[in-house]
Amino acid sequence: MQRVEAMTVCLRELFDIRRPAKVRFAAAILLTAVSTLAFAQDPNPAPKVPKGDPAMIAAFAKAAVSLDEFFAKWRNPPPGAEGFSVKIGLMDAVGAPGYAIVRPGSFPPNFVEWFWTRDLRADGAGFVAELGNAPEDLRDVSMGQTIHFTRQDIGDWMYFQNGKIIGNATACPALAHASTEERRQMKEQYGLVCE
Repeated sequence: MQRVEAMTVCLRELFDIRRPAKVRFAAAILLTAVSTLAFAQDPNPAPKVPKGDPAMIAAFAKAAVSLDEFFAKWRNPPPGAEGFSVKIGLMDAVGAPGYAIVRPGSFPPNFVEWFWTRDLRADGAGFVAELGNAPEDLRDVSMGQTIHFTRQDIGDWMYFQNGKIIGNATACPALAHASTEERRQMKEQYGLVCE
């Protein structure tokens, strides 16, 4: 349970834009360490879900269907709502800027890494946000880097409502290989409901 509580604290600090950059950076580092420990026994860690995984494809579809609901809350947050974030996929690419955005459900030949973002803002017909976690495998992106993307590029969304995660459809497929105890803790701590 301590790992889950530590992850909760780290997530709150990471997405709290009122916090100084140093605090948010430290939270991101700690979150990476804690989540690595949480999945240390997992032969298929969450960032390495295989391409074409049916549960993950269904999660992308579920997130897409409810994206308008997320945007409504993001634009007009109810009391107790905070930490609005979307997940986007990136892969290494030749030439500037060194990465390419990968749309959910597509199967490019290169490795795709998914990132939660922070400081989400509208930008013309699209969006801009900072990468909220450090890359594990990609070469030309870094935590805090600003990325421009469109609605169609969003693979998932989440926010906190009174300390509980709302959204995060991709969490259940990512936790599919975690231990029963880790899944129970995540469900209990975040109110996560997996079918």
